[in-house]
Amino acid sequence: MGANIALEMAASGAFSGPLVLLAPSFSRPDEAVFFRLLDRLARVLGHLPFAALLKMMGPAMKRMPLPPDRREVLAAEFRRNDPRIVRRGVHSFFQYLDRHGSVASRLCEADVPAWVVHGERGDGGVTDDERRTLEACPRIRVITLPGASYFTPNEEPALVAKLVVEALDRVHIDQEEQRSEHHEGGRD
Repeated sequence: MGANIALEMAASGAFSGPLVLLAPSFSRPDEAVFFRLLDRLARVLGHLPFAALLKMMGPAMKRMPLPPDRREVLAAEFRRNDPRIVRRGVHSFFQYLDRHGSVASRLCEADVPAWVVHGERGDGGVTDDERRTLEACPRIRVITLPGASYFTPNEEPALVAKLVVEALDRVHIDQEEQRSEHHEGGRD
């Protein structure tokens, strides 16, 4: 959801810098099936599906390609969440996605440099239409990680660091271009 918050900051004009979006969901179909299922179950069972999810995070994370010490820290953080708040947050997130159908065009229209990172499977999928929309935007780069990806910053820290450096370099390049345009404009 953090990637979508950053996307909305850019779409609203509140932020004009570069974005590195890790596993954003541009539409409901992009989101993991189990989250969609939990949202539906919660309509009948309240927060209980999310309480069960938070309890299962430790065992479920054992399959994740993370160092054991990092896995334990993440599992402990997940267990600290209040299932009622998680339920409301997930449901609100789906309402937001449903309201727009797809937010891929919102990112394109924001006209900011953006790196969209997602796995072939797992969190933050991209439909074929969304991929075409994003790839048509000259300032957006789509990066597809092979296989499943669920915790990109933990699974691919070197890649994430590299992309953040690229984004910061983009800021510097944009500033230099603006200065150059300003100086050229002053001579006319």
